[in-house]
Order: sequence, then C-alpha cells, then structure tokens
Amino acid sequence: MEVKSSFDAHPVLVHPRAYRHIDVRPLTGVLGADILGVDLREPLADDVWGEIRDAFADHQVILFPDQKLSHEQHTAFARGFGEVIRLPQLHGVEDHPDVQIIRRLASDTGRVVGENWHADSTYLEEPPRAVVMRAVDVPPYGGDTGFLSMYAAYEALSPGFKALIAPLNIVHSATRIFGSAYLAQGRRFNSSGAKAEMDVELGDREMAHPLVCTHEVSGRKFLYVNKTYSQRIEGLTNEESAPILAFLYEHCARFDFTCRARWHKDQILVWDNRCTMHRAIPDYTGQHRLMTRVTIAGKRPAR
Repeated sequence: MEVKSSFDAHPVLVHPRAYRHIDVRPLTGVLGADILGVDLREPLADDVWGEIRDAFADHQVILFPDQKLSHEQHTAFARGFGEVIRLPQLHGVEDHPDVQIIRRLASDTGRVVGENWHADSTYLEEPPRAVVMRAVDVPPYGGDTGFLSMYAAYEALSPGFKALIAPLNIVHSATRIFGSAYLAQGRRFNSSGAKAEMDVELGDREMAHPLVCTHEVSGRKFLYVNKTYSQRIEGLTNEESAPILAFLYEHCARFDFTCRARWHKDQILVWDNRCTMHRAIPDYTGQHRLMTRVTIAGKRPAR
C-alpha cells in the first residue's frame, strides 16, 4: 500500500528587494534575473557594486544584456566577484590567459560538453565560487543554458531526509572527464576550446565535500552533488551509494527548480557555482557558438 507524505515540497520563492541604482527583473520565482541600467564598460561605484552583489546573492544567476566588453573589461568586471583563477582543462585567449574559451564549431559532431547537470570543477579542494561568461558569437536560436537552484532542491526535501543526509560527504573526482575512466573508453579530452592533453593523475584524484553545505554569504543550506563529478558517498561502496545518489540526481533536476538562460550577443552572465548547477542544451548542431569565461576562486565547501 502506498504511503503518501503530507510534506509540501515546493521551492522557496525569491522575494525581490528594492534597488536604487539598477533594475532587477527576475526570470523565475526561484532563480535568475536580468539586470538593466548599468554599463559594465565603466568602473562601477561602490553602491552599484553593493546592489549587484545583493542581486547575485538573491537570484544566483544574473544576466546583463548588451554589454560589448573587451577582454580587459570582462576581466575587470569579473574581479568584482573575487580572485580570478584559470581552469587547467581550458585554453585562454592569446595575451589574456585569464579569459578562457568555450567554443563549438559548426562542423563539430558528437556530444556537447556539459550536457549533464553539474557545477564546475567540484573535484578541486576549493572549487570555483562563480563564473562570469560573455557571449561573443551565438546562434540565432538554440544553445541556451539551463540553471537550477540547489537551495530549492535542499529546501524541498522532507525533514526526515534532511536529517538522514546531513552528516554525509560525497567523494568527487574528474575521472570520467579527463581521468582514467575517460581514457578507458579509448577517447581523448579534445573538445573545442579545451586542451587535448590533461593530467590523468589530477583527473583521478579524489576529494570529499559535504553533501549539505551552508552558503558563506546567504547562510542558506544547499545540496552539493552532481552526476558529472560525484562518485559515491564517503564510507559507502558504489553500490550502497547508488540509490541515494540516483534519488538526488532526479530530485535536483525538477523543472520547478530551474530557469533557462537564452544567450544573445554581448550578453554577460554570472552564475554562483556553489549553490546552482547548469547544463548545456545541445540544440544548435551545424551552428557556431563562441563564449569566453572568467572563473572566480572559491573556498572549500563547508557545513
């Protein structure tokens, strides 16, 4: 006989605050917002930066349309969110190594990198805090990016399940991306914009992070798990971990936790890599797409 739960598992809605210097227009009630009324080519006053950071904390994904930035301006804006780092698997722009390239050629075939829901580089001891992405050349349609709120995913769990997973750690690794598990398939990491040769030892290195983390700015709890890098629950076998991880992957991907960012040329998008996941939408075969990104250093996730 089926046992029904009385728990109302709906995501917590964002309640927009008032702003004096920027125009914030939410994309959904859970995450995402367009930000208007600011020119990112110019240095920003402290009070403007304060409002941008407030909007970022509230909405987790913020978009700035019609911002024709140079590589120097892109980097300068990104530094407003923290220290800039470089991911080892990506090429940098010539003479601007902090600006890294995400490209898919019209002639490229096969899977698009990043089709699974994931946060970037969670195999690192200190994964990135945020990413500042610029649309340089995008198709007239297709190539959107999906985002989901790991705040909402956590908040929609039952109290009993929250208590069950509170002490757990997840083992992360890049073995399926550029480590031995990837190479065992007879392939080599060589997508457009990515380096052909990677450090397999780095790919296989394992790092444990809490499954339930607390955001250093908002103080809200979020789930920290993803199908790309998560291997198993620390202290359990792969087989013992599989049912819990399978439930979490399906739960986190609920449509009502998401928003969809539609790219336009010269758009700047900033996402919080701690409390969100994202995925590429591969519906632009035969069309060229070029993005540049600057990655912001983060701290080790903590309860």
